[in-house]
Amino acid sequence: MPGMLKDRDLLSGLLFLAIGGAFALGALDLSIGTTRRMGPGYFPLMIGSLLVLIGVALIVKSVIHRRPVPLERLYFRPVAGLTLSICTFALLIERVGLVLTCIATVLVAGLASSETKWTENALIAVAMAVFAVLVFKLLLGLPFRTWW
Repeated sequence: MPGMLKDRDLLSGLLFLAIGGAFALGALDLSIGTTRRMGPGYFPLMIGSLLVLIGVALIVKSVIHRRPVPLERLYFRPVAGLTLSICTFALLIERVGLVLTCIATVLVAGLASSETKWTENALIAVAMAVFAVLVFKLLLGLPFRTWW
């Protein structure tokens, strides 16, 4: 059993099961509706259920094979950089608008890799901001503030 706790498939399956289960249970507080008239809880319930099924499949695969695939080393820098970029987006979108939020998010996400060059990252950030404004603001008409 201790060897199984280091099995990548088993741990991934448990993670999928926990996240999917949380989404599915959270969706039950909302109106589900039908397939023709979907309520606000329909999509989270379907996605959560799909994640639960993937988790169960990974767990079953792990138990059937009984040859644990060991976990690789967890690299802190990419995990921290991407987590911080998500937090950056969440904290800034209401305060400074879509353009500056996109730029800040991409610049923070660039910290996830030591190979990222600041000039390339800055160009990608500006391109992403332009893309986000074109798609979300102009084409889809979502109510994001463009600037602060």
